[in-house]
Amino acid sequence: MARPTPLGENRLLNGLGADDLARLQPNLHKVAMVRGHVLHPAGASIEHVYFPVSGMISVLAMMRTGEAIETAIVGREGVVGASVGYNGSQSAGQAVVQIAGAAWQIPSSRFSDLYSASAPFRILINKFQTVILLQAQQSAACHALHSVEARLCRWLLQSQDVTESDIVPLTQEFLSHMLGVRRTSVSLCAHALQKAGLIRYSRGEIKIVKRNGLKESACECYEVVRDHIDKAIPPPPASRRTSGK
Repeated sequence: MARPTPLGENRLLNGLGADDLARLQPNLHKVAMVRGHVLHPAGASIEHVYFPVSGMISVLAMMRTGEAIETAIVGREGVVGASVGYNGSQSAGQAVVQIAGAAWQIPSSRFSDLYSASAPFRILINKFQTVILLQAQQSAACHALHSVEARLCRWLLQSQDVTESDIVPLTQEFLSHMLGVRRTSVSLCAHALQKAGLIRYSRGEIKIVKRNGLKESACECYEVVRDHIDKAIPPPPASRRTSGK
């Protein structure tokens, strides 16, 4: 059977077999992801599942006070809302677009149908769900054990991997929420990284200048998460790896 037209740069979709992709493709619709848009509110029904092709989605643990902490990042390597296939229809955390982009959207019922019917599809989806779990576990340890600067470097590297861009459109206020620290702490760390020549910061965006320098300053969590992602959902052989300058 001929393989259907590739669905952009989503690594998980590109890893599907031709039969599964043919069953999935008629139900997929390309949608824009607007920064700040909540795809799945915590505790709400999951109406759609998303396969990002650009941009970045954060999975957040929400407190009753309205405070939030990031537990996972999802980009073009994965899927958001896949728990609907095996864990009912409600979202445990909140999924919000942090960097604008695009995604393939599918109704949760159609996704669940294929999840139940196809063992290869189910196995691939479950592999990525281990990535989400690993990120949550690593984030818990990271917040407890590592410095703000090391965590900031890790976060910038992960964001660059997801967006495949040296420019990350993030504010210090956003980073303070995601890292669970005061904005002044983020400001001090960003200033130190800029003084070291690793980044350039201007209002609303951060440009990564020396990736290897950030890797040297980042905590071990960056490599742990990246290695797990590449093992679970291998990148295509011809894919461009982020510059290491």
